[in-house]
Amino acid sequence: METPIPLDPRKQQILKAVVSDYTTTGVPVGSHALAVHLAHWSAATIRNELATLVEIGYLLQPHTSAGRVPSDLGYRYYVDFLMEDEGLPVGVRRQLEPLLASMPMDLEGVLELAAQVLAVAADALSIVTGPRARSVAVKHLDLVSLDDGHALLILVLEGNVIRQQALALTAPAGQLELSRLAGELNTELAGLDTDGIERVAAGGTAVPLRSEVLGDIVSFIRSFEARQDTLIVHDGVRNLLHQPEFGDVDRLEQVLEVIEEERLLGELLAAAHDRAPGVSIMIGRESGIAQLSACSLVLTTYRAGEGRGGTIGVLGPTRMAYSQVAPRVRFVAQRVGDAISRVLT
Repeated sequence: METPIPLDPRKQQILKAVVSDYTTTGVPVGSHALAVHLAHWSAATIRNELATLVEIGYLLQPHTSAGRVPSDLGYRYYVDFLMEDEGLPVGVRRQLEPLLASMPMDLEGVLELAAQVLAVAADALSIVTGPRARSVAVKHLDLVSLDDGHALLILVLEGNVIRQQALALTAPAGQLELSRLAGELNTELAGLDTDGIERVAAGGTAVPLRSEVLGDIVSFIRSFEARQDTLIVHDGVRNLLHQPEFGDVDRLEQVLEVIEEERLLGELLAAAHDRAPGVSIMIGRESGIAQLSACSLVLTTYRAGEGRGGTIGVLGPTRMAYSQVAPRVRFVAQRVGDAISRVLT
């Protein structure tokens, strides 16, 4: 997006008033409507300033006789120079506290609840990613015989994440043998990541079944870690439906395709995670995703212990109450980080 042109105080006040009015009503703003709020200037003066703001690209005029609406550049100027953070109102805090009071004790449960709460708080589509981590440790495992040639591996991983995988065994093994092996591995592997498990495998007894199961555990955990970096939980699609910007079915479908497909969104969120701390606001085409050109994202990171964290935020139309949404995102991010820290401890 191009560098914003500086504005004098009067133009700043008028731009701020247009953003505020349009955010509330969704209706293009005219000079007479602004004159009610900016009574110290005449409608003619305001009209001239509106024309200038259109000329320099901060406002758009959908039709010749229509009022004005903010452009992406106008929203950018507002967010960077004019927006006043409203903080989290007491009423909103009271609404959210009961929802966050009993956080689940598993990672996926926390992410799902966070997405639900943020969707309610911001009246938008919420997005939460799982914590990025270099490795995941084993807490417990079980091996269950399915038949002589197959076993079910049940892994409880750090964060109380439970995963199971069917294993094809190269040699027959009954339940007694599998249970004995599971007992030994629980003693040896508790608290270890894939690197630690590989060291155990290299230094242990070369028993075929043991070596085979250890190799399967390492492969399975690495696959889980790869998915974890792109794990995205979202909620509140219904909140987009009552926004006039998404009355166009084709536009809504484009947005939903990005959300459901996840690859592009995952790359965007990963990049957001690596930015400086604080709330990041991407307006319109700033996201670099064409399907989201009519949308804005308000994102921040949460911290969950040493070296861990993820991204949390909302997606909605560019006509978003940024000053209200930003503190809600920050508040939920803090609570989510605390909850995930407890789960991962």
